[in-house]
Amino acid sequence: MVFMNKKLSEISDIYLGQPIREKIENKDSGEFFIVQMKDVSRDSGVNVKSLYRTNLKGRVGPRIVKKGDLLFVSRVFRESLPYSVFVNADIPNLIAAPTFTILSVDNKIILPEYLHWFINSESHGGKFFKRNAMGSSVLNIPKNVLSEIDIFVPPMEVQKKLVKLIQATNREKEIMKALSEKRMALNEALLNNFIN
Repeated sequence: MVFMNKKLSEISDIYLGQPIREKIENKDSGEFFIVQMKDVSRDSGVNVKSLYRTNLKGRVGPRIVKKGDLLFVSRVFRESLPYSVFVNADIPNLIAAPTFTILSVDNKIILPEYLHWFINSESHGGKFFKRNAMGSSVLNIPKNVLSEIDIFVPPMEVQKKLVKLIQATNREKEIMKALSEKRMALNEALLNNFIN
């Protein structure tokens, strides 16, 4: 088995989100879907139902985002760390707001799901971001700094096993959260019946 360390720039194309100067408005006849901060979750990916449609103005052509790309959130408040969002849906003509840095990975070397986990891991990406973030109240990881993060790349078979384990853990978290919410609702109903 061959294990490698690679700079992010060696295993991924890294580019900034779509440059947009004016306010992003939702237009029914818009040619492009645009993903913004309001549409993403670190754990759940992209919420397709909340996406706006828009048209592009200016000379810069569309920077299309595809399923399997990662959206990197480089600017966050000090209480948290920069993180990535996995694009988990195949959305035609999808572009990303300029607040994101897009990572389009080389699938022959690394699985995007594995890279997503690695970047968001406290002991891997987290350490790098703590050492290299700029700013005081708002932390920022510029593109040139992000490109230098060392990524531990195990063989593809190992990555596939790790991704299955990560997915199982995430499903377990979702089930536990749903059970907890149901338990709280039941407790609330019982307490209300007792009081009334």
